[in-house]
Amino acid sequence: MDRKIKELLDILLTRKRTLATKIRSIVLSVDKKITEGIKWGNLTFIYKCNMASIGNYDTVDYLNFFFFKATKLRDPKGLLEGTGKGMRHVKIKSKKNIDELQIRPWIRQAMKLNE
Repeated sequence: MDRKIKELLDILLTRKRTLATKIRSIVLSVDKKITEGIKWGNLTFIYKCNMASIGNYDTVDYLNFFFFKATKLRDPKGLLEGTGKGMRHVKIKSKKNIDELQIRPWIRQAMKLNE
């Protein structure tokens, strides 16, 4: 893990760090071509260009898991929130909010959109 990414995760509250680490693990396990970096102060996942990001705000007790081209992702469970032109997010409040069976397909779709 890159030093800056470790530092970013280390400053999170323990509960949020656990959630961010789980999401990170899922995303990176989808394809070894996915890289990560810090953009806009957030852990961002990249395949050819930005795909997704984990957003932390000190004023709330959850993480936002953003997708940059979310309006083009299939969302059969209606999990994605937001009103932006393309970006949407899922509020991650606990481990049960981490829907791995949905996150993996979203990451694969986001990779295809970035082709």
